[in-house]
Amino acid sequence: MRRRKRTGRGWMAVAALLAVLLIWQEKGTWQKEEEKFPAVAWITAQEQKDTKTIKAELNARDEAERQQAQADSAAQADTGEAETGEEGTAGGTEEKPTDRESLKKRFGQAVIVGDSVAEGFIDYEILDPSSIVAQKGLRADSAWPDIEKALSLSPTHLFLSIGLNDLEYCAGDSGRFVRDYEGVLQQIREQAPDLRIYVNAIMPVLPAAVEKKPVFGYVDEFNRALKELCDKWEIPFLDSGDILEGHEDWYQKDSVHLTSEPYTLWLARMEEAAGL
Repeated sequence: MRRRKRTGRGWMAVAALLAVLLIWQEKGTWQKEEEKFPAVAWITAQEQKDTKTIKAELNARDEAERQQAQADSAAQADTGEAETGEEGTAGGTEEKPTDRESLKKRFGQAVIVGDSVAEGFIDYEILDPSSIVAQKGLRADSAWPDIEKALSLSPTHLFLSIGLNDLEYCAGDSGRFVRDYEGVLQQIREQAPDLRIYVNAIMPVLPAAVEKKPVFGYVDEFNRALKELCDKWEIPFLDSGDILEGHEDWYQKDSVHLTSEPYTLWLARMEEAAGL
């Protein structure tokens, strides 16, 4: 009986030793797995963290990536400027942005006086109301009150955009139109002799408008007469009608008034002429 008891204890000792060896082997295998697959160790570590800590780390990583992307983009832009010239364009010529806010800022104290076509600068919010004095039906013979209003704003540059309504009022007589226009220029010179004045040509209309009102067919004749008047007075004549070529979709249904698209281009022409 005593011999059997010792034998039982021996087996228990052997079982315990085997259990220890098994645990040691499993631990070693897990450590090897961690060494072989680092992601396993990372996942295990993450399980010990709370969700707020993990979210903060992910946000920090995303922010670092965003900042790096911005830095890379800035570096590419600098490289592009270095290749094209100091001003950012080939040959070193600066290209001014034509977005509305930039145009409004650069237009500064300049003012436009005009008819319903010029009203588009307000309707489409191309310019601030303080930079435009325009109303439907404005003609050269009736424009002085609006010009006086413009002069009261103390503009550095004055742009006139008058003539569309004169086509019908003058019944196609460009001579009468020019006489009325010259009277306006004379009054401006008397009130503000040093003011820089610019005259816009009448914008072209589509053939459909001429079919409805034949007097619209005199646009070119009126513009030629207006240019001669400007040459006489040594005032810049700005003919921007070419920006509408091939863009019949830039006209409203009446084939006379314009949609928003050409206004920034038109304003850029005025800005360029005045050196704003």
